Amino acid sequence: MDAIASDAEGPEQPTADEVRAQLRHIQESRDFETGDLRRKFLGYVVEETLAGRTRYLKGVSIAMSVFDRDETFDPQIDPVVRLEARRLRRDLDGYYAASGRTDPIRISIPKGGYVPLFEWQEGTGREKTDMPPVAEATMPPADSPKSIGMMPSRGVLLGAIILALIATATAGWYLFGPESRESTVAQTTDDALLAMPKGPMIAVLPFLHLSGDAKRQYVSDGITEQLTTELARFRDLWVLALGAMQKYKAEPADPRELRREFGADYALEGSILETGSTIRITARLIDTESARYIWVKSYDAALTPANIYEVQDAIARTVVGNLAGKYGVLAKNDMAQSRRRAPDNLDNYDCVLRYYDNQDNFNIDRRSEVMACLEQAVARDPEYAEAWAVLANLYMQQIRFKFGRQEAVKDVFAKANAAVKRAIKLDPTDPTGHMMYSNLLFSAGDLVGFRQEGETALRLNPNKSISLAHYGMRLVFIGEFDRGRSLLKKAQTLNPLHPHWYRIPEVLYRYDRGEYRQALAELDKIEIPGFFWTHLLRAAIFGQLDRLEGAREAAQSLLKLKPKFRQEALSLIEVWRFPEPLNQSILVGLGKAGLDILQEAAAQTD
Repeated sequence: MDAIASDAEGPEQPTADEVRAQLRHIQESRDFETGDLRRKFLGYVVEETLAGRTRYLKGVSIAMSVFDRDETFDPQIDPVVRLEARRLRRDLDGYYAASGRTDPIRISIPKGGYVPLFEWQEGTGREKTDMPPVAEATMPPADSPKSIGMMPSRGVLLGAIILALIATATAGWYLFGPESRESTVAQTTDDALLAMPKGPMIAVLPFLHLSGDAKRQYVSDGITEQLTTELARFRDLWVLALGAMQKYKAEPADPRELRREFGADYALEGSILETGSTIRITARLIDTESARYIWVKSYDAALTPANIYEVQDAIARTVVGNLAGKYGVLAKNDMAQSRRRAPDNLDNYDCVLRYYDNQDNFNIDRRSEVMACLEQAVARDPEYAEAWAVLANLYMQQIRFKFGRQEAVKDVFAKANAAVKRAIKLDPTDPTGHMMYSNLLFSAGDLVGFRQEGETALRLNPNKSISLAHYGMRLVFIGEFDRGRSLLKKAQTLNPLHPHWYRIPEVLYRYDRGEYRQALAELDKIEIPGFFWTHLLRAAIFGQLDRLEGAREAAQSLLKLKPKFRQEALSLIEVWRFPEPLNQSILVGLGKAGLDILQEAAAQTD
């Protein structure tokens, strides 16, 4: 049988028969310590790769073929494939560290995807070669031109005040992240904001709502989110944000598994029970090494925002206090900065919790409902800073996604600007307001102000992953690759279950360098099928690779999601303030996919 197709030069690659023989040898070995499902997982991805179907090695297809999920499977809320992939990588490493070290062929599954690599091991008489998993068009040389001609100037951008789109596309949670706390964030930098937190790692799990009413789960989710944010302020804690994961709402977390999977030293879990006019919040701190509770307490309080905030602060202080005795005394100003003013009314607080729930689910149909709720909240309590900050973001989403009320862009922008400034004035220590303002200034073209507000948000809480991602992403977009990518890597490390959109800047970074196959590999890790930018990027990348059939297919998918894309393309791309060569390169790639935007724009002006 022929060697597996590859663009790599050098020694002949393992044949399909040789790979299958190695697969059988691994699965039958006593040193391959894994379960039946992970054996099936390995066999499936190997056979799909040998058959040339790597394009379909996605979380959904694996879940349905290996883990008996049905067509309703949602990888954004069910992490089974991502977590089992982590375990499978660990099992393979264990095998090759034992009897497998003398095997002729090494089978591995690189982090961040499901496509296996097949390579000769050293000492087999054949030089080890990294083999691309599937046949691809040859990548252009790194110094090849990335575009042809120059994009004509558009003058004032049509979308100059359209706020960033991708940054808040939290349609799903991308579950791959670093597998140990030895992050790849640069450790030799003098940038204090890039420093990883020291001390114990604590995984904050979703607090469960015990009412039995699924519609009230957002209350528990909101409290979990706020507890995570408060704990992340403390430099002596490494806080993992796992609270958004449906997996841990459906079944109890195994503390030892949290230690193995994420390196967590401790876990914080709890429950919420609303009864009439009172609420009981129970919190439990677990040592993941011994799987024993080291602190458990229930708090009964009147069902008011002020009392809920007081309980949240008490939990944070107790958690920090328990861990400080072992790892050092925390700075007093950290606790002082965590203070915030409670809203006057429970309904107002409820509106903010609904906002965070909607951001996790990204349910466009409910945006107008949440916006109306927040507008009522600030009308009832004009001093509620957090409500003003998140309302400003909803206003800007109304612009960037072009949905909802039919209002003039300048009027919506003015409302967003006023709301975010009000939030900062009311609570200048809240990083949320500063980050929303940074994003708004980015869209307005004030890059000096964008940086000032972004840096302020990070100084106020350098360990809040969402702020790191928002700011780092925009730095990448304007060509500040080194720092932007470092901030994003820190965000991914702090939140191993991070949103899919955290990876989009890396796609654009690789694309800008002409590394189209690497850009495609990054894009393949993103599962947001209803997000038009993923189809746009796929069309451009395939176009640059001269894979024209795939490019045209991606372009058609793009047009289905965005029927007016041809008319809106320039403003949708230019709003991100990419460097001019990157803008040109994207348009050239789209042109090869059959979307000749420049020619069509010129025809419209004739």
